[in-house]
Amino acid sequence: MDAIAAIDREVAVASFGSEDAIALGGWLGATTGRSWASAAAFEDDATSGRIPADVHVAMYDPERWRHTPIEEQRTPLEAIARFGRAAADHGYVRMITPHPGLVSVEGATFLRDAGETEESAYERSGITEAAASAADIVETQSQRLQNDPGAYRRLVSATAARARAVNPGVRVLSGLGTSPGFPATPEMLTEAWASVRDVVDGHYLSLSKGRYPEVMTAFLAMALDRAT
Repeated sequence: MDAIAAIDREVAVASFGSEDAIALGGWLGATTGRSWASAAAFEDDATSGRIPADVHVAMYDPERWRHTPIEEQRTPLEAIARFGRAAADHGYVRMITPHPGLVSVEGATFLRDAGETEESAYERSGITEAAASAADIVETQSQRLQNDPGAYRRLVSATAARARAVNPGVRVLSGLGTSPGFPATPEMLTEAWASVRDVVDGHYLSLSKGRYPEVMTAFLAMALDRAT
């Protein structure tokens, strides 16, 4: 957000400067959130009083990476439910953002079939339903498909329907990133955004390790213009 503000502060304030925006780590005017890749680490922080008082949204981001314990990667449904219970017990708005790569974890309870894409396997895995049952906000990490608006819409629509079927009040986000394995363009992000405007409640925006803030800034300017 600071990187975007350095390019165009007006766009940053319009995009993030209200309580409708969740800022991981905080940003002026936004609702403050914090992210954990481990349910166990969240439980430890919450019970030990290490979470700052201004944090209102607790986010769980389990993925096939070193930050999520392997036991949580292999049993994501149980880990998601565990996080949801703990976050509710401590009074946080719960946000859960599982990555489709969880269906490719060796030894996991659910694995994709041979020749099946991670996104297709993720859709039928039950992970979305588990997240929606345990959270107030869920995200479909669909950014790898953002260069194909049709495929992006299909995955987001399917997972949104599954989420709302188990929790009609859940808010659904989809991911948009500046470099989800390929460099994005403002036009690419705008087309993906437009393809699901009637489906989602918002988006999870990522600069992908801080890269290409100018791309995200230009996209936000285009989206703000089209939304008004």
